[in-house]
Amino acid sequence: MRGFARSAQSASLVASSAIAMVGVVAGAVRLLPWLLDPSVPWAVAAPFARGLAAVTLEAALFLGWPLGCAIASFRLVESGEARVLQTLGERPERTVARLAGPALTLALALGAVALVYGSDASAPGRVATELVARARASCQAVHAPKTYAIPFTELTWLCAPDREPRLVGAAIGAMSAAVITAKDARIAGDFRMLELDDARVLFPGEPPVSMHVAALSMRGMAPWAHASTLPAPLRALLFSLSGFVASWLASYFVLRRATSTRLGTVLLGAAGPLAALGLVRALERADAPPAAFVLVPAVCGVAVFLAAVLLSRLRLTRRAAST
Repeated sequence: MRGFARSAQSASLVASSAIAMVGVVAGAVRLLPWLLDPSVPWAVAAPFARGLAAVTLEAALFLGWPLGCAIASFRLVESGEARVLQTLGERPERTVARLAGPALTLALALGAVALVYGSDASAPGRVATELVARARASCQAVHAPKTYAIPFTELTWLCAPDREPRLVGAAIGAMSAAVITAKDARIAGDFRMLELDDARVLFPGEPPVSMHVAALSMRGMAPWAHASTLPAPLRALLFSLSGFVASWLASYFVLRRATSTRLGTVLLGAAGPLAALGLVRALERADAPPAAFVLVPAVCGVAVFLAAVLLSRLRLTRRAAST
């Protein structure tokens, strides 16, 4: 039965690759305006591209793993091997246990990707600070006067040969009418505070008022990304555990013939991950404490169970209607 394990691993990789391709296309659409904008250096888009790649791979593995296992189990049923094994006394849960090897590999891969994405998701301001730093590095290499815009902020680098780069942009909060310039900037992890070095602030009026400080902290920024309250290590653990639960239950119910169609198999494989992703998103938006995310694997399992019950009833209804 090593062929069953290999089939599940191959199907999982194929499903994950297909989902990842869709995600790559969607991510490319979001990145394309930046890549075509001459005021945004390509290097500046790299941190955001990394985040898009990580979340794409996370979703692809999380969905593809249970889907692949469910499809491999369906093939086992379709070929008649599952019935032979059950005739010989092997229960479905024993057959599913053969997937332990591929499950370990996929769990480690999913955990690693979730750890990378979780690090950025818990502190989007850190990504923005990296954007500022990369744009500054590009600014220092110009051979003619140029400006580099920083995505997701109201800041722009003013660049000139043999001169130190200077940030310029509008102030925030109660000082929104003022214009600020600075030597450098750092953005808080939750994206709600901006720290400026060697800041100069110009307030409009008659006459205009200017201010120069060595360091300036500004609060009240509107975040472009909601910081996740789920720590990255816990995210990696919960996603790996949820993927295991979803793949195990989906395979089990397919072997128990909860569905007899490929479409039903796909729905059964996708039910758990989709429910888990929806719950994680809802908890993140609600600023839920980390302890609340412990519900994710349980909700994932319940979703697969309910999908199996629904598909089983539909199958029995069709069978009754045809007799």
